[in-house]
Amino acid sequence: MEEVKAGILFQDGCVLQREKEIPVWGEGPEGAQVVVSLAGNQAVCRVKDGRWKCTLPPMEAACGLAMTIACGGQTIALQDISVGEVWIAGGQSNMEFFLCYDADWEPMKQAECNPQIHMFNVPRLAFPGHEKDVSECGYWFREGDKAWPLFSAPGYSFARKLQPVLDVPVGIIGCNWGGTSASTWMEEECLQEPPLDIYLEEYRAAVAGKDPELLKKASVEAFASEDSPERRADWAKVMYGLSLKEQKEWQENQEPVPENPMGPYNVGRPGGLYHQMLERIIPFAARGVLWYQGESDEGHAGIYDRLFETMIGCWRKSFCQDLTFLFVQLAPYGTWLGGTGEKYPELRRRQEMVSERVPGVFMTSIMDLGMYEDIHPKRKKEVGERLALLARGKVYKEAILCEPPALRFAERQDQEIVLHFAHTGTGLWKKDKAPEAEPEAEIPSPLTGPRERKDGFLVIQGEKPVEIREVTLWGNEVILQTPSLSGEACTVSFAWVPYICAEIYNSAGLPMKPFSCEL
Repeated sequence: MEEVKAGILFQDGCVLQREKEIPVWGEGPEGAQVVVSLAGNQAVCRVKDGRWKCTLPPMEAACGLAMTIACGGQTIALQDISVGEVWIAGGQSNMEFFLCYDADWEPMKQAECNPQIHMFNVPRLAFPGHEKDVSECGYWFREGDKAWPLFSAPGYSFARKLQPVLDVPVGIIGCNWGGTSASTWMEEECLQEPPLDIYLEEYRAAVAGKDPELLKKASVEAFASEDSPERRADWAKVMYGLSLKEQKEWQENQEPVPENPMGPYNVGRPGGLYHQMLERIIPFAARGVLWYQGESDEGHAGIYDRLFETMIGCWRKSFCQDLTFLFVQLAPYGTWLGGTGEKYPELRRRQEMVSERVPGVFMTSIMDLGMYEDIHPKRKKEVGERLALLARGKVYKEAILCEPPALRFAERQDQEIVLHFAHTGTGLWKKDKAPEAEPEAEIPSPLTGPRERKDGFLVIQGEKPVEIREVTLWGNEVILQTPSLSGEACTVSFAWVPYICAEIYNSAGLPMKPFSCEL
């Protein structure tokens, strides 16, 4: 008899979303009846086309439950089932960023364990039949497990901060892969219309005239090289952080590696990870999504808002849930392995546009956590904690300050510009600290902006920078003192460059977001 199977998330230690209907699904013999039982609740369905799905009623938070899935004399018995809050940690390398790379990893290891935090890594497999060591993936675990150091640092830190506040079990599902575009995390059908069809056009151009078997052979060889212990250990050096000099030496000493061509076996193909990873957890009930991504879409920064918004719509439709999205605006960086974030100001602007126009989508700022020499900020614990603060205010409705300062309006006077901000709490303040060593940032460039920039602010009139003599913080206002301004229009901006070391905060310790406006 054909074996009944449950979806990948239904294992010992699973966390189910409270106060929502609970879909449970899997595979089984055609036409057979499946009975799912949990804490006195029961749901019945039949297998159709080899698949089944039952729906349990909403439940309140609980832990230590048992679930059974019975079908034709077979029974799957699951233990240690919890009902609480479930969040999906999605994105690319800054979300995938392992705990063991975090600047705070050593003290985190010493902290008392919290048994109410459960974690799950969706197996990172690029194509059907992909053979890869994913021993840290595919099962629920807690702190101290072998997979714990290899879990998402922002995702774990979010749970670590949130769980004691809610006092219910928290489950974090890591579904992420470094170096990936948002286009690979959504159905191809969502990319059919302009301007997003550029992703499909680029893919078709890349595979035109190529032999599929040769593409597969090349990808398999590339993944084998990438997954080798030597390559992993070597790459870990980069993730822990290298100076510009060390990066150059690292690049110079690299042995040639097999190229992974774009094609049906490349992890970055449109729709690829939607089908390979995300579909494996659809339609699992969750409260929402933690999202940290955008670096790989810098080449199409001008349409990132459309891309991200469409991806959100795709996920909500696929999960049949109005999932909340909490996301991270990209941090400043100057250069990393020869790349620069020249389009980051536009990319950050497009990110914020999504939070402004899409209901249930909220953004936090980490403009104070960037590193000139690295695209991967190492203080991920703070990233997760800011996402937790955002969740407490926007999702769990605590009356707290959870958003970064945001420009409301600006007004100009003869010798000053007054900027008025929302979300300031008891007032704005500036951290006084010596900037980290940034030898290349000493020279004005597209990365750092003109020398006339002061505390992150820049005033442009007639295409020329205006001297800012003093920056004064007063309650919810920032006052820029300047020489007399002519009647000509001017532009005032804050942190409108790829990299900057400027830190202005509200009373919740959240840094000001970049902005640019005309006066």
